Amino acid sequence: MDTNKSILFIAENDRNFLIRAMLKSLSDAGYHVQVVPPEVYQVTMIEHHADFPQLFIIYLEGSENKYERFYSYIKQLISEPGKGRHLFLIGNPAEITTAYKIIPADCVTQAFQRPVNTEDLLRGLRSVSVEYRLEEEKRNEFIDIDPGRKTILLVDDDIVQLRAMQRWFSKRFNAFAVTSGMEMVAFLKKTPVDLVLLDYEMPVLSGLDAFQMIKSEPATANIPVVFLTAVDDKKTVMSIIAANPAGFFLKTMPPVILVQKVVDFFEHPGDRLADLHKKHSLAPYDPNYVEELGGADDEPEELYSSGKGAR
Repeated sequence: MDTNKSILFIAENDRNFLIRAMLKSLSDAGYHVQVVPPEVYQVTMIEHHADFPQLFIIYLEGSENKYERFYSYIKQLISEPGKGRHLFLIGNPAEITTAYKIIPADCVTQAFQRPVNTEDLLRGLRSVSVEYRLEEEKRNEFIDIDPGRKTILLVDDDIVQLRAMQRWFSKRFNAFAVTSGMEMVAFLKKTPVDLVLLDYEMPVLSGLDAFQMIKSEPATANIPVVFLTAVDDKKTVMSIIAANPAGFFLKTMPPVILVQKVVDFFEHPGDRLADLHKKHSLAPYDPNYVEELGGADDEPEELYSSGKGAR
């Protein structure tokens, strides 16, 4: 059995309608799902089997204090070196916050609020599969680097968003893409880039943590990093400014404008963080470029007129 397609689904009540619907969706997507209650002995009975799953989903419900011993045990399983296990949490905000007191956030691949969108869950599961990692590595390997273009690295855990951005930016740049901060660090060790566009809101290793890792290494400390964020509330903006990146752009802006802002970034290297954001928030763009970018699948002219863009 392919352990990359095998899931240990942990739930107190597997007769719950939402859980049953989720299990069916997982099965239809080709996953083999074993359902167990949150009890240590139930997992220890299968832990040493050759087909023991690498993917864990905990459906949080009720009092987490009741299962503190079990969650501590799961933390040990996930943290075991060399096993390549991944943990996903599903629950309401309070349940997820409580779970993080027992299972550290760096042990959790992704957390989803209930009711979870099954497509988002499947996307998260696929993003950690060996096949997906190899596919992404090949995708980057076959990019022909044009020495006359700037090279950028896109970092985003949302696979659909990431691939869309790679199509948009490939019209103007050598555009590489990875799905996590750790992949970013590994990529930068072997490939020089002129700019990193880094998602600020990422699970496990956050954008801020990834940024600090880049700046802590002498070999990468001078690479400019621009944060991409889907939220622009005061707290988020102040947190970004405090980190002192090269800039920050909103993911919600239309593709044409987002790409144009990166073009402007290279054309105005002296602009700093807040000034750059303010100066180019309504930056003019070349209509000929709109037509050029329109060769992508995302119909950017329509996106520009409707104000759509990021998911």
